[in-house]
Amino acid sequence: MVNEPGKIKEQLESVYEYCFVETVPYAFFKPNPARDIAVNLRAKEYRCPACGKVTRVPYRYHGDTYFSKGKLAAERRTYDKLGLDFPTMGRIAAGEPFVNEAVGYCAACAKERLGASEDPAQRVVNLAQQLHRADALVATAARLAMEEALRRWLAAADAETLRQFDVSTLEKTRDLICAIMLDDTAGPEQALADYRAVVRHVQETCAQLLALLPEVFTASVARSTHAPESMSDKVYHEYTVAFAAADAPREEFYFPRRVEKQRLSMFLEQPRVASLAELFSEVGFHGEWLDLFTARVRELAD
Repeated sequence: MVNEPGKIKEQLESVYEYCFVETVPYAFFKPNPARDIAVNLRAKEYRCPACGKVTRVPYRYHGDTYFSKGKLAAERRTYDKLGLDFPTMGRIAAGEPFVNEAVGYCAACAKERLGASEDPAQRVVNLAQQLHRADALVATAARLAMEEALRRWLAAADAETLRQFDVSTLEKTRDLICAIMLDDTAGPEQALADYRAVVRHVQETCAQLLALLPEVFTASVARSTHAPESMSDKVYHEYTVAFAAADAPREEFYFPRRVEKQRLSMFLEQPRVASLAELFSEVGFHGEWLDLFTARVRELAD
């Protein structure tokens, strides 16, 4: 069992972002007054058209953020649709705080309005996002099961049992904890089986749906309020990107976007956890397990 978690989840996250989040490439950026507009960007408001919910997400402030003219024009159109007062260029140039506006379904309304969609484009995106959630949770489920196995063993152990093992060093204690977990793998095995069932279902169903779709199609896709966003429609750079503040609300809103079949297929076909060994590698070893073991040893010594 490795000390550091594996890289499968990290790779899957990168490909998911390439498919559903990333829209412009990272590139060198030098502000051009004829093309770029400095804006005192401070927040973004997400508005659900179904229930009227408004979530305000403050941005980290690191000086002006540069908008491309196309992006700022798109913001103006959103303001107009919402009946809001869009600041004049003079007010923007003077540094008046600016708030981005976005209209998209909140998670609750998306579940109701998009979750049962029979549209092949929306169905395939819904399934891909279901798989993305499963990718993120399988290691967590296994870790909890492994920790529970350790807790059961420690609860049943007495002082005499512990004296049978050499735990004189950190490495030996770690090896014993790993052996305990590897002797009780029913929980991780179930987590893996449940996950592989989701993988098979999503891959098989998406293969059928993708055959019905063009190379590029449109569907509503979840976007986290904490996802970085470039205010340029050409490049992604420190001068153009906005980051949510650390304590900002973390929610998902759904927006229509163009999806490339090739990118979606790439995400679906990525290598995924397929064995207990890979799952244990993804979980890694956690210091909290040493704390649990040490606490039990001290309890029995008292």
